Amino acid sequence: MRLILIVTISIFCLTAYGQDSTFHYSGGVQAAFSNSQTPFWLRVNQHGSVPTDGSFISASARIAKVYHPHNPRFLQWSGAVEAIGNVSQRKDFFFRDLFLAAKAGPVEISVGQRREFIGLADSLLSTGSFAMAPNYRPYPKIQISTPQFTNLIPGNDIIAFKFSYSDGLLGSAKVHYGNTNWVPEVYMHHKSLYLRLGRLSQKLNFYGGANHQAMWGGEQKIFSGGLKPSLAYEYVVLGRLWALSRVGNHFGSIDLAAEWKGKSWDIFVYRQNLYDDGSLSKLSNIADGLNGIRFTRKNNSIPPSSALLLRTILLEYAYTKSQGGSIFDFKTHTFGRDNYFNHYVYDQGWSYRGHSFGSPLIGPQALNRDELKGDSTIYTMNSRVLALHCGLAGSWKKMNFSLKATFTHNEGTYNDPFDKPIIQSNILLQSEKKISTKGNHLLSLSIAADIGKLYPNTGAIMVGWKSYGFLK
Repeated sequence: MRLILIVTISIFCLTAYGQDSTFHYSGGVQAAFSNSQTPFWLRVNQHGSVPTDGSFISASARIAKVYHPHNPRFLQWSGAVEAIGNVSQRKDFFFRDLFLAAKAGPVEISVGQRREFIGLADSLLSTGSFAMAPNYRPYPKIQISTPQFTNLIPGNDIIAFKFSYSDGLLGSAKVHYGNTNWVPEVYMHHKSLYLRLGRLSQKLNFYGGANHQAMWGGEQKIFSGGLKPSLAYEYVVLGRLWALSRVGNHFGSIDLAAEWKGKSWDIFVYRQNLYDDGSLSKLSNIADGLNGIRFTRKNNSIPPSSALLLRTILLEYAYTKSQGGSIFDFKTHTFGRDNYFNHYVYDQGWSYRGHSFGSPLIGPQALNRDELKGDSTIYTMNSRVLALHCGLAGSWKKMNFSLKATFTHNEGTYNDPFDKPIIQSNILLQSEKKISTKGNHLLSLSIAADIGKLYPNTGAIMVGWKSYGFLK
């Protein structure tokens, strides 16, 4: 906590002496009081920064340089440092953002760990993209990308693309298959490509693309005659089969979306189709995926005297119960039981530091009720889920607010189904108000609750203060 205080003081000193308007700062403190473990919507999609074990105090400090949006220079740089300290049942200090990046025209190379959003979905109120949600703590990596959509035809935006390619470090991992129970280093490979059809000036745009991720490493230690790292990487990138299976733990999504720009509201509709072990290629798990529709009010349609104003409305439906069916048989080439977020080699499954890489709707068994916990080498005991989700954002007088409410119908896994379907509801109400006319200071209040049979019934209240602005 002492280091957090030092960083915070440094930020406020830079506020007085900084000269570059592309430098931003932010810092804050928040405290949560809970009768049990931290409720679902207080802890998920926070980039792995919120403690899960109940009441806590958290402090953060951040300084960042962003690209100047109107700077004509071909070469620019950016970077960020964000430190977080938590005190709950245990103390924790870490960097959530710690990276440097350089951009040549539309192409960027970055080194370090940073918060990102991957996939076609809402980025604020959503349950999160299914393959890579904003739910995990960023890991160190090297990435080349085009952060924004770039015209495929110079000077003509009828078709634009956005891509990313990265490799990162996840650290050591426990394994429950093969010749060892531990490997010293595991890696994450990622790539994505998305297209936008239609000019930005047009009312209708279409989007489509895919992302592919694979967690891999330690093949020589795990398997007799296992591939050397350089060759294993080639198999990972290309998704090639080795010994009747793919090298590493692969997961991704194929996304489609459309956006309509109306006079008063913009409408964004999206669908994410999941793929794990090849079921999607045979359409056997086509029922699984994330569906969403978002309505965003345009500023020019806001009534001047409105006391209560809805700015964003989001509805989502997620389904993962198919998983290619209940049969997995090499002889008939029937590969069901995809068992999303679990893996036959790595104990941690599709997770990093206890948080799902993908949608938090499939979460760690450690947070389930005690009677729903099982084999400790399995990450989740509940991957077959149906979820209905609603998100709202707006303002009331001079206060901003948001609401997230999620209802889930949970059936466990094909290997270990629940005795009967389990119902769970999670809700969060947040409010935020500016408390100073001379600076950017915000006071926030959040109320959250989990009600059902999947997680312990719990409620929490969280208060926070935040300061942010430009370094002038």
